[in-house]
Parts: sequence; structure tokens; C-alpha cells
Amino acid sequence: MSLNLTLMNKEDFQRFLEIATVNFANDKVKNGSWKEQTALEQSKAAFQSLLPERENTEHNFLKNIVLNEQTIGYLWYSINTKQEPHNAFLFEILIYPEHRGQGFGKEAMSLCIKEIHNLGVEDVWLHVFGHNQGALNLYQQLGFEITDYNLKISSTRFK
Repeated sequence: MSLNLTLMNKEDFQRFLEIATVNFANDKVKNGSWKEQTALEQSKAAFQSLLPERENTEHNFLKNIVLNEQTIGYLWYSINTKQEPHNAFLFEILIYPEHRGQGFGKEAMSLCIKEIHNLGVEDVWLHVFGHNQGALNLYQQLGFEITDYNLKISSTRFK
């Protein structure tokens, strides 16, 4: 079996956008940042802001994760060229549910990081939601280090 990363075309990007905006909205609701009623619109606005030229947005790499000619997920990273040294930010990685638990996420991340390295970029950053322990475990297995924590509490606990 051969796993590789291929550039998204217009149709791939549309499919990615439909899944990713819903997932991001749900994660922001789950972590308490957004209200459920407005989350999807906020998510769509965030993606529009980050990807104004859609799949052709400069310094952004939108990839299909392909196993034996079948797309089994996607990933998206960008290269920050505004600071030296340049760094990469991994915005999204998703393995479709029927392909999870088989090591494809780890393999896709390794391919992605090698690709970024081949672009001459050393540091790769990402964000993980606090409720996504499985992803955090995967990233730490790959060697990512925790650099920050964001914490929240409801002031209603102190009435």
C-alpha cells in the first residue's frame, strides 16, 4: 500500500471546505468559544479570511491524502514567509472515519513534515483543541512539543 499527498483541485477543495468548516464550527462550540447558532457562519468566515483564493491561496498547501489512488483524507498547511526563519503551520489533518486507527494519520503527518522540510522550512506548528486527546497523543508521538496552554473558566462558578 502506498500513501501519498496530492494537490487538491477545485472539486477536492469544495469537499474539504464542506467537511472542515463544519468540523471547525463543532470544535469551537465544544470548547466554548462560539455559540452553536452562529458557529457555522463564523467558521466559513474564518476559512474565507485564511483562504481568500481558495485552493490557490499563496503559501497555502491543500493536499489530499491518497492511498492506492483513493482519497482517504486531507491536510492543509501554510508557510509563513513574513518572518525569518520561515515556519509552517499545519491547519488541518483529517483521515476519513473508515480509515482511522490504521496508522495513516501518522504516516500522512510524516510525509507532510518531510515535504515542509524539503521546502527549506524547519519549524512546524499546529493547534490542537483541548478535547482532542487522540490528536494530541499522535502529535506527541511524532515529536511535537507543547508550547502553550490556553485555559478558561466560567465566572459563574464564583457567584
